[in-house]
Amino acid sequence: MDDEELARRSIRGFAEMVARLDGAGTDNPWIDATVDEGDAYAIWSRGNRVRGRVEDPSLAMPVLGLELAGTDLDGGERDAAAPSMEVVGRINDRAYEQGDVLRPLFIAADGAPGLAAHGIRVDGAWACVLLMLRVEDDVAVHFVATESDFRRRGLASRLIRAALADARADGASTATLQASPDGLPVYERLGFRRVATLRAFLRPGRIA
Repeated sequence: MDDEELARRSIRGFAEMVARLDGAGTDNPWIDATVDEGDAYAIWSRGNRVRGRVEDPSLAMPVLGLELAGTDLDGGERDAAAPSMEVVGRINDRAYEQGDVLRPLFIAADGAPGLAAHGIRVDGAWACVLLMLRVEDDVAVHFVATESDFRRRGLASRLIRAALADARADGASTATLQASPDGLPVYERLGFRRVATLRAFLRPGRIA
């Protein structure tokens, strides 16, 4: 599959996730957002400019894609399970210092078509979580977060491998995501390749 098709799938997965989270009014560029159109706080685009908006270069995200056929997914977490959306939101809020922003949004999105939570427990406590959104035969990976006491143990890689193995067994052919600077090396080691860049355009006067 060529880079352009993987980029299209990744960006669609991001747009579909934003659509499932009603983050209006939070002034958070990842949830009070739209992709290429709309009047949210942030407009994400592959273009060089958006009329009436100002780019914040610090928010630019690499767009990544992975073809699942032939990808080595051994080493996934055999004890991965499905945490509640409340747990996923709480861990993400702590990991990304969001206060209590994501937790209520995730709870409200519980049961949305194609949306599934995955997680790993360590000594009985949830340590690493992610959300995965199925869009046709693509799975979009979002909100990967690890509790601070459990970082640098490879939990995120193991969890992603397990979730992707399940998705492939269920008929998914690709996986896509948008990476943070910290997450990019993790995803590249898993075989994801960079296929585009999404740039954030905010309302004038809102860039810190």
